[in-house]
Amino acid sequence: MASKVMRVLAVTHAHLTAEGLSPVSCERADSFVGVWGELLHWDIDVIHTKNTRWAGIWPGGKGLKINIIEATPPPKLMMGPEELFSETFKTLLRKKKFAGVATLLTKRVSKRIRALLAGKGLAFPAEISRAQKWGRYLLHQKNIRDKQYDFIFACVGHGDEYLLQTALTLSRDLHVPMVVDFRDLWSDHHEIERFTEKQRALIRKYEMRLLRNTKLLSVPQKPLAEKFREYLSIPVHVAPHSAHIDKNWPDGHVVSDEFRMLYAGKIYAHSPALMLLLQMIQKLSQEDFGRPIKCHFYIDDADALKKLMAGMDIENNVVIHGWVSPADIWKEMRSAHLLLLFGSKLYKNMPLIMTKAYQYAHTGRPILAISNYDNATYRDFFDTYKAGALCQTVDEAVQWVKNLIPEEQQYQIMPNFRTVPTRTEIALEYGRFIEDLFKAE
Repeated sequence: MASKVMRVLAVTHAHLTAEGLSPVSCERADSFVGVWGELLHWDIDVIHTKNTRWAGIWPGGKGLKINIIEATPPPKLMMGPEELFSETFKTLLRKKKFAGVATLLTKRVSKRIRALLAGKGLAFPAEISRAQKWGRYLLHQKNIRDKQYDFIFACVGHGDEYLLQTALTLSRDLHVPMVVDFRDLWSDHHEIERFTEKQRALIRKYEMRLLRNTKLLSVPQKPLAEKFREYLSIPVHVAPHSAHIDKNWPDGHVVSDEFRMLYAGKIYAHSPALMLLLQMIQKLSQEDFGRPIKCHFYIDDADALKKLMAGMDIENNVVIHGWVSPADIWKEMRSAHLLLLFGSKLYKNMPLIMTKAYQYAHTGRPILAISNYDNATYRDFFDTYKAGALCQTVDEAVQWVKNLIPEEQQYQIMPNFRTVPTRTEIALEYGRFIEDLFKAE
């Protein structure tokens, strides 16, 4: 019997910011809807805001079987840097637009009051209110309003919470349930100073409201699933992170003129474990291995890293690159001797691992993770894929690397790929889980 053709409205790219979502957020969402459309033959509409800097893996010519609904939010709903209050005020006065001055002052007072209340945990962020208006705006799109969907799909990461309100607004008015993928928890994430304890308690209640129409929740890691199951009665499916690869990407070639370590991704400059990593490089730089020890960083915040390195005298051992394409970073990872991870600065040291661990492990290169606290999730990951080690001190990490360097076979031949699942495999399994859930009704 043929599977049901699911009809899905995805708000994964319904951005209210000019720069859109981060590539990491988008790539996970894109892999889901791309596979569902291409391999499961679902009928998928994706709302895509114009002029966003991140366009995703589509609509750039990949030929994925999805329908793109382009929409532009009204300027008043957009989030991002605003014109300086003082400059706007002076301009309006100079042009004698006194009604505009009054409106500006009213908005200024309202914004200050909201910010004050939000800081005390008594009000919700302003972007949630904008997202609700954005959802209502989208309901006027004829090709959305006149179509019967099976569910609304949202993929929510750190800083993307407004998408959940957009999805909820559409869900309620279209009378269809939501399926929500949480890449990260809203409050328990890297920027632990982002919320007060009162705000965290409020967010938990608000998440319950935002997820009221949700039929299924998915998360990438077991600790997140366990936390959501504490206060949700709906199914929570683990759709783990995965390796992003393409058979047409060029392979690397392990370098011989240096012992090359590599880190790719966000810096998380406030993470104590990042300093442990830099201290490890510093200690290794003082050893004589008969070849230079260098760590190549492929990052999007070079200035933050340079500030952290100041005074450590490791400039000759660190090479900083800008962010490159997935195909290029794959080649660079396959050319390195060792791939590096560090523990993120998480609220109450929640034992999560970085997304890139899955990509790293698929390369077959050895992985070293440094964390200032024990992380059972990392240890389980390394045990499962025989991919590397977790070290909690600089001395432990230095000794691990020193033991690795003389093992010529580790870096003179290219190892086989690991068994880490690909994004296509994870998305396909997730889609079939959704089909079974809807069949069971």
